[in-house]
Amino acid sequence: MIMKFKPKVAISFFLFFVLLQMRAYAGTETIHFNVLLFGDKIGDMNVSREDKGEGTVLYVLETKSKAKVLWIDKENFTRYEVTYKNGKLVTSTHKEIENGKLKHWTNVRWDGSKYLVESYRGNRTFTEAPVYSIANIYFDDITNVKKIFYEAEADFSPMQHPEPNTWEFKSSDGNRNIYHFENGKIKDMEFKVSIATVKMVRTN
Repeated sequence: MIMKFKPKVAISFFLFFVLLQMRAYAGTETIHFNVLLFGDKIGDMNVSREDKGEGTVLYVLETKSKAKVLWIDKENFTRYEVTYKNGKLVTSTHKEIENGKLKHWTNVRWDGSKYLVESYRGNRTFTEAPVYSIANIYFDDITNVKKIFYEAEADFSPMQHPEPNTWEFKSSDGNRNIYHFENGKIKDMEFKVSIATVKMVRTN
């Protein structure tokens, strides 16, 4: 049996499909950054925030880079997936792959009474609910943030505000992380590690 659609019906189906697609993407915002080392572009970072409804927000951060450091070729891939429910973190996953091998990884999950941490450093628990973490920096107001949750190590660090439009913290893995804002939006970041400074500049 061959079904025939009248023009008006076909248009209605098309518009319905388009509206569904628009609804699917309306709650998602993505920001892109160029990754720079010594002024040269070595990769890209994309960060997205998706409103899943009913108070649930999903953040995804993904970075890919390739560079030669001290005559050694390094290819790095990092991915965060962080879910908040009603303003509190419920799950986060972080993994860092260097030259095809898993270097660091951390998983955090709320079980209803405490947070369970499984990571390359071992397993542990904590009870304080993170309300602001690395994932939030790119989309949520940072003005009054005094402490930040670092998903990669599943711990908290004091947030400093050394000058206007600048916030920074030193993570437990020894890196100094500096964030610059302009008109309330993140503009660029500097990650000062032991051998170099990696800069990420927003493009959109």
